[in-house]
Amino acid sequence: MTDLVTIVIPVYKTEKYLSACVDSALMQTYKNIEIVLVDDGSPDNAPKLCDDLADNYDSISVIHKENGGLSSARNEGIKAAKGKYIMFLDSDDRLPQDLVEDMLRIISEEKSDAVIPDSYYKVYENKDDQILSYHFTEEMFSDDPKIFALEILIRKGRSRRSTSVLYNLDLIKNNDILYPLGRISEDFFFSLDFFSAAEKISLYKKPSLFNLKREGSISSSYYENFFDTVLEMDKEVQKFIARIDKDKYGKYIEGSRETLLYRNLLIYVINVMGAKQHSYKERKTRCIAMLKNETFQEALHSDVGTPYFEGNFQKIYMGISLKLIKMRMYSLTCFLAYIAARINTV
Repeated sequence: MTDLVTIVIPVYKTEKYLSACVDSALMQTYKNIEIVLVDDGSPDNAPKLCDDLADNYDSISVIHKENGGLSSARNEGIKAAKGKYIMFLDSDDRLPQDLVEDMLRIISEEKSDAVIPDSYYKVYENKDDQILSYHFTEEMFSDDPKIFALEILIRKGRSRRSTSVLYNLDLIKNNDILYPLGRISEDFFFSLDFFSAAEKISLYKKPSLFNLKREGSISSSYYENFFDTVLEMDKEVQKFIARIDKDKYGKYIEGSRETLLYRNLLIYVINVMGAKQHSYKERKTRCIAMLKNETFQEALHSDVGTPYFEGNFQKIYMGISLKLIKMRMYSLTCFLAYIAARINTV
């Protein structure tokens, strides 16, 4: 195998972690790799560190740009990429040493458009714990991208992360697939567009990433306007469903959109009820308004299933909350979410 693989690493306020991240790409057992560092106007010492790395390694190039967010940085990486395949990596995460070689072998042998991992490791900044976490089980996987999107990405709300996935770059460029600007959960929108265009995907059965959990990271941030994103995701799912063959995928479509909408909203209700910057009364008022939203209420009349979670407590929480909402017991739903936030169940 001699195909060039591009690894795109957006960089913003991560000078503390950048060297370890880049090292994990440089130390891959597969060597025909180019690394594109996209400095997204980082105000720390990261831009200089990027330049130093590029000076020391021929395989590294740097793009400096004004701050525009993660999506714009990844999009610049896509435009600059020269590889046959592309992988995205956040600058505070790390890759297993044999990941690219393993994934490249799979995508070549199976002639697929992407290789999707089933798991990753959660690692922590101030402790040595390394926790194996699953996106989905092997039994859930389908190499049909439409079924995978409906069953895993949408119905179960899993495998949203687009980092440490090996993609066919031509498919991305030929279909003008880019990350949406100004949106939260940009990986979800990108993945949905990719699965719309793809014909076949493959499964990677080992952990593909060491994902750092730290204070101040994008994934740990609270967003005041995330309910807007919940509704945007719902609209995009409906568009995706409208594009695909109803006769072929009908049984997978039924209830999938509604289940994701329910999952996303309930998780956000937990986040809102746990937001200490607002009073309990303010939090409850806001959550009740979301629960009474017309789009959400309409979805409740359809076949809403209990979303997939690894932990049994989370499944029980989702099931109880659904019953409470259908009984219009919104205050009790909010209190349950408040308790869930306190014990960090989701």
